[in-house]
Amino acid sequence: MVKKLNRRMWLRGAAGFTLAIPFLPSLFGKDEAFAAGGPKRFVALATQHGGVWQPRMYPNDTTLTQSTSYAGHDIRRGALALEAANGVASLSPVLAGDSSKLTSALVQKMNVLRGLDVTFYLAHHRGGHLGNYADNDGNGADGQAIWEKKKQTLDQILAWSSKFYPDLGSIRERSIVVGSGGMSHGWSNPGNQTGTIQSVAPENDSLALFNKIFVPPQDPTQTRPPIVDRVLADYKRLRDGTRRLSSKDKQRLDDHMDRVNELDRKLNVSASCGDIQAPASSSIDEWGSSFSVDPEAQKRFWQLMNDVIVAAFACDTCRIVTMNIGDHFSNYVGDWHQDVAHQANVNAERHELNFAGHRRFFEDVYLDLVSKLDALQDASGGSVLDHSLVQWTQESGCVTHDPIEMAVVTAGSADGFFSTGNYCDYRNLQKPASKADGNNLVDSHVGLVYNQWLGTVLQSMGLAPSDYESDGYGGYGLVQLSTEGWYGGYNKYTNAELGVMSEILPFLKA
Repeated sequence: MVKKLNRRMWLRGAAGFTLAIPFLPSLFGKDEAFAAGGPKRFVALATQHGGVWQPRMYPNDTTLTQSTSYAGHDIRRGALALEAANGVASLSPVLAGDSSKLTSALVQKMNVLRGLDVTFYLAHHRGGHLGNYADNDGNGADGQAIWEKKKQTLDQILAWSSKFYPDLGSIRERSIVVGSGGMSHGWSNPGNQTGTIQSVAPENDSLALFNKIFVPPQDPTQTRPPIVDRVLADYKRLRDGTRRLSSKDKQRLDDHMDRVNELDRKLNVSASCGDIQAPASSSIDEWGSSFSVDPEAQKRFWQLMNDVIVAAFACDTCRIVTMNIGDHFSNYVGDWHQDVAHQANVNAERHELNFAGHRRFFEDVYLDLVSKLDALQDASGGSVLDHSLVQWTQESGCVTHDPIEMAVVTAGSADGFFSTGNYCDYRNLQKPASKADGNNLVDSHVGLVYNQWLGTVLQSMGLAPSDYESDGYGGYGLVQLSTEGWYGGYNKYTNAELGVMSEILPFLKA
């Protein structure tokens, strides 16, 4: 009989609380290998600006050995190839790290995607990573034109979907939102999908977050009447019995009761993490006067957050996380936005700083998280990472604030939905965007539409296109053709690219 690991087999993690031991294949029979059917998890990590030159960001183009025609142009793919030397393993100069973590086995669970664009100029945005393009600072006419066209972000669609959460019995938080003001948006009354689209407040204190997702063992002798029962009569009397109440005030009451219902549901969660111990420190302990120029402190901050996320997934008290990372992982003292990000495509010295910051983020935060998830056994077999999709996106592509050739790095197959181990290039090499000249050091080309990737993600999590598509287009997110004649994507997207957006991106379906 195959031995089973239980939740009492823990090791103490960096955050000062216990983490599950790594998945140990020798303790399992062959029939205990990964099989589809476990709960799925979704994690989105987003970083600012972008602006990494393609040879630094992506694997070598010589690995792209397969080509096929799609959406009116040739697209390419190849197998991810890991190189290792002196204890450092790499897929590209940015995608590199400790060879004990970035292993061949882990790389076979990753994908690197190139050539995904937004059809209009979108700069200084946050919600665009997950489909709410209206969450931008209005930098340019295109951005201003969509301010009122707010949409839920992808994570909140999943958080309130019965297809993603068919059973909430163990779920303390439907979604975890952390980092730099957050990038998550949802309905003010998410249960009924009504009201207004609002920003979801982030939690940047890892200890407070731990206390939200940790569920201590219940005392079976204690019972508590539902909170909602205490206010239900007053709610009904006020909402339905007062003629002067405006429709907006009725919506506010409905939103409030929806939040009360959700609080009541959380307090009645029956799952328990056993005797797991609380963290000894919090991420906010790392904050100080030098934090913004201290990449080691930033590393510690985000790794504390990673440990809480791993605990949430281990205890199955949450399955969705968004992390909006505003830190630059550099000791550069000055205006990073103007001096580095805006100069990265025109100044090789500034690009070195930009490259180094992204390289540190990949190893210190992204690789740290996915390697920990891959070391955590899932009850249905394989690792938690096998049942997850963990994506890293940047605000733009190789030119800062220019959402063309945006990089998407993923780990996990989403419970066997994705084929992995791929480097996919969706660019149309016959449609140039930016051009290297005397002032610009970077060439770029337009490709497929980023909305198609978001639709692919939603389908990987169990939703159908009819659950999220709107506006007459496929995929998820707003489609608007640019009015900015100088934009690299101006007049570049036709029915060839727009007509395939309901489809799963090529090369990715297992």
